[in-house]
Amino acid sequence: MKRSHGLPPGIWCGAWLSLAQQPAGAVRLGCYMLAIALASALLAACAVTGQESAEATGQPAAKQPSKLRTTQPDARKAKPSREPITTSAVPPPTSQKIANLPYKPAVGSRWIGTIEVRETKTKNGEITESTVVRERGEYRITGKLETGYHINYTLNQASFEGNTPLTSLMAPLIESLKGQSVTFETDEVGTPVRIPDVAKVKAPVVKAIDIVAQSKPEFASVPQLKQFIDGLRSQYAEATPETGVALFLDKLLNYSAVQGLTNIPIGEERSYDDEVVNPVLGAKMRAKGSFKVAAIDKSTGMATIEWRQTIAPEDLSKATLEFVKRILPNAEQGSKEFLDALAQLKIDHLDQATYRVAVADGVVRRMDKTTVIKTQGAERKTVVIMSMNPVS
Repeated sequence: MKRSHGLPPGIWCGAWLSLAQQPAGAVRLGCYMLAIALASALLAACAVTGQESAEATGQPAAKQPSKLRTTQPDARKAKPSREPITTSAVPPPTSQKIANLPYKPAVGSRWIGTIEVRETKTKNGEITESTVVRERGEYRITGKLETGYHINYTLNQASFEGNTPLTSLMAPLIESLKGQSVTFETDEVGTPVRIPDVAKVKAPVVKAIDIVAQSKPEFASVPQLKQFIDGLRSQYAEATPETGVALFLDKLLNYSAVQGLTNIPIGEERSYDDEVVNPVLGAKMRAKGSFKVAAIDKSTGMATIEWRQTIAPEDLSKATLEFVKRILPNAEQGSKEFLDALAQLKIDHLDQATYRVAVADGVVRRMDKTTVIKTQGAERKTVVIMSMNPVS
């Protein structure tokens, strides 16, 4: 259940850990390379969310607090009754096995959730940086709402390890989050839609942004970069209970994306085209994806769902270019180094994940998700492993 990954290090400051961990060499190469690195980090690390119209979801627009959704497909749109993103509207043969995984966790139930985020950066085939963020906490489904659930999350354990320059600065911040709790509300399939006490989540993320801003002189000495960081800080600081979902609960959005699937033929792959939006940069990009209920194991009571998605390389490159031009001084934009860097700019993106969903209650028990971003001879690989298990 979307038991959101509410306050974990990955939620509190995951994007800023990624931003902060740019190699020191990137700074030495000059403002143009720092700008490109910054743009790539934000496009790759921040939650990328798909947009849904009220017509596509079959719900009144008034019930959608935000149009921002998870990058992953809202697989529920692919039901026979919602054909826009499916490859075919032809009903399955009557002999074909159908998967029904309605989301129905018990109110009052408690769940132990864990998350591990491993990020590795490679340059010319050699690993330059690696980090591991871990957390463990408890989720309580404290109430049933008219169209969803009310959930409380308490962070019990958290750690951040790695060989990046900011490890020693960020580790104490993440450590200090232990024992904190947050509440959030979901829709009928466990997707978070609102954080009533969003102020609790803001504080550590804003602090993380300040740490990043102070870590490199360029963020203070280059007017355009300073203006961008200040604007970004304001965006997080001014997040509302609704807009904060895409900024702070991105891992949970990914985790809960396939919950609530019903009437899906087992083994049938469904494809979709979508437009995704980065909530921080506002960049819109085309995406193609697919998912399928690969199998249901009756002995374990678990369904396996496979998902993958790619964002159009040209859209990623275009978004990066537009962003870089916004934050670089005009003089830098005409430099040979900057023009050479842009000529080589090509970003490839791939997201893929495997989910294990309990047939009994429709709650995702485990997600293994890998994201790979390749650009200019470098690669950023992020592996996210999340689990959710009931407390007996």
